[in-house]
This record gives sequence, structure tokens and C-alpha cells, in this order.
Amino acid sequence: MAEEEMMDERPPMDAAMDMPTQNRMPAEAVQRLMQPSEEIQAVLIARISNMAPNELKMLDSAITPDVARILMKLLPELREIIAQIGQAPQRPPMGALGGM
Repeated sequence: MAEEEMMDERPPMDAAMDMPTQNRMPAEAVQRLMQPSEEIQAVLIARISNMAPNELKMLDSAITPDVARILMKLLPELREIIAQIGQAPQRPPMGALGGM
């Protein structure tokens, strides 16, 4: 029984685990972390390419400019994708994501 009780107990969280990553990492590491990745960008483009047109319209209309800014902070690769889409002359911008 004592073993079962010990197995159920979780070790206390280290105080550093509660801190945001930016506060634990050197500034250079945080800066590198926030740089866009070509690999992630390629995956996002592939996923977007596989979405149905109605899904893209729903996504575009659902994402407000404020949400888009947060998403671009989370996924800096989106900024480049949106810029590329914005340069395409055949599609007028629709929503926050530029009419993906």
C-alpha cells in the first residue's frame, strides 16, 4: 500500500518550470527560437494546400487581425506565407489571412 501511495504522489514542480520560457533562456536563444523555420513553413504550406476551398474561406473569415497577430507570433512562418499570398494578383485579400 505504501508503494502505491508513493507512486501516486507527484514530485513538486520546480519553480523554474512555472516561469515562461523567455525568462529562463538567454536572449540570443529566444531570438533564434522566434526565427521562422523553412521546414515548418513547408509543412504549413502543404497543409494549407490540402485544405478544401470552403475550409480556407472559413479559416480566413474566422481569424480576426488580432488573432492573426498572435498566430504570427506563435508561428512566424505564417508571416512569410501571408506575404506571399498577398503578392498574388489573382485573389483579392478577404480576411485577416489575406484570402488564403
